[in-house]
Amino acid sequence: MSKRQKGRRHRRVNRTPRPVGSARPQGSPQPAVRIPARTVPGLGRHEARTWDGLLAVGAAGASVEELCASVGYQARTILKHVNGLAGHGLAELRGDRWYATAETQPVSP
Repeated sequence: MSKRQKGRRHRRVNRTPRPVGSARPQGSPQPAVRIPARTVPGLGRHEARTWDGLLAVGAAGASVEELCASVGYQARTILKHVNGLAGHGLAELRGDRWYATAETQPVSP
């Protein structure tokens, strides 16, 4: 490879979603608590983590902002995940809150 050809190394990008800014006050340093993502066939690792966050809130449901704070993704990413979960039949929107509809495993396409 000549000096002018960059190859593929410069094209690598970080494909993990960007984390949301700090939801805790600046004065109290606390370690970030991560919700362990379950291995769910048919769901990606990050979408499964969002589903785990939705299951953790239980019957009360959660708004997108609450899921952002608990799971650690931006609102746009959370919306993409919960819409995908709704497509699998695992989540539903009632008003402005999302609810987990089933704790069963999704059907693989």
